Amino acid sequence: MKAESKLSRLVLVSPWSLLIFLVIPLLVILSITLHFRLPLVGSTTPLFVNNVCFAFFVACRLLRYIAGMRKSVRYGAACCRPRQSVTLPSPVAEVRALLGKAGYSFDADGGYGEQRDIGYLGTTVMYCGLFILLSVGSWDNLRQFSGVLRDGMGPATSLNKIESYLSINKGLFAASPVSLPRMQIISQSLPDSTYPKGATEVVLTSEDGKAQKYTLIPGKPVSYGAFDISMAKLVFQPQIVIKYTGSGTLFDGLVTLDPLVQKRGVYSFYGLFQGVILGGGVYYQPEKNMLMVVITRGNEKVVTDLAFQVDQQVVKGDYILSCAKMGQWSEIHVIHRRHKGLLVAGGIIAIIGLLLRVAIRPQRVWLEEAPEGCVVRVVGNEAIRLLKITV
Repeated sequence: MKAESKLSRLVLVSPWSLLIFLVIPLLVILSITLHFRLPLVGSTTPLFVNNVCFAFFVACRLLRYIAGMRKSVRYGAACCRPRQSVTLPSPVAEVRALLGKAGYSFDADGGYGEQRDIGYLGTTVMYCGLFILLSVGSWDNLRQFSGVLRDGMGPATSLNKIESYLSINKGLFAASPVSLPRMQIISQSLPDSTYPKGATEVVLTSEDGKAQKYTLIPGKPVSYGAFDISMAKLVFQPQIVIKYTGSGTLFDGLVTLDPLVQKRGVYSFYGLFQGVILGGGVYYQPEKNMLMVVITRGNEKVVTDLAFQVDQQVVKGDYILSCAKMGQWSEIHVIHRRHKGLLVAGGIIAIIGLLLRVAIRPQRVWLEEAPEGCVVRVVGNEAIRLLKITV
């Protein structure tokens, strides 16, 4: 029975047992920070299972604390009994009576008592907030739908068709994208003082033919039903062809150019490429259609400029470079909206509860008969003040 009591306290009371649920989130954070794949973070499944189990544990504790709200003795004598004690030259009954007048409630044996404190309510509130946070987050993961596509000016693209996306991340009960509209890009703005990261003007047309025009700006999603549609960045894809005199083509492929966090000279886009025997990078200045190609082959490094749609080809040493075509795309993200309001509310409630628990200590006392009088063990300062115990 004693072993069962210890197990029950470990599961339902002790804060240490909850630390196990922090292992996988910490591994995920370290994996992102160190850019290194650590165990259990290769997919989102372990984190999801971890959060569901965490929510279950928190729910059990929340129910236990709610059930104890009406009880006069909430914590129980077995939990966190201090080792240090003080012997008072007074009988147990007299000490118990003094504490009872001050609001202490004792168990049936009369050897343990406690005062009602708001800290207990704080713990209950903390578990309530955690349960809201974990359960809503887990439900959002089950309903998750996030898709990435790259589109340019031209015919409309159906956002409700899976084949329109480059990549899709779906939960077990993912929301269906059938309600999403057709999207047509009518203009793309390069980064400038008005749009530092560029912008994309689109027309969204619903199934009933109703069309609405929006300007998509990175960091500012547009709400459409239960989904958010946003622009992540502008992307350029030149087809770079590199030939070597007398040896044929060494590289022929599309190079994806992403925005640089900080410009390198006049160049604001950059991408890497890798062939069989050579590799390198491409810088791009979209305002003047100017490319700078860096070729690396062993210890050899060649740098040359190439004006798109002006230079048919450029000869640099033994290399012949050309850019046959270039795509200009807007990377669009479509995400099923999460319940951010509930998540924030759950986090705030949990923090308020934690602060109450930390600020307000429990007031508890254990009494035992002794030949010299009464052995007293105390948690909190109230009993120390009432009994005039010298600490």
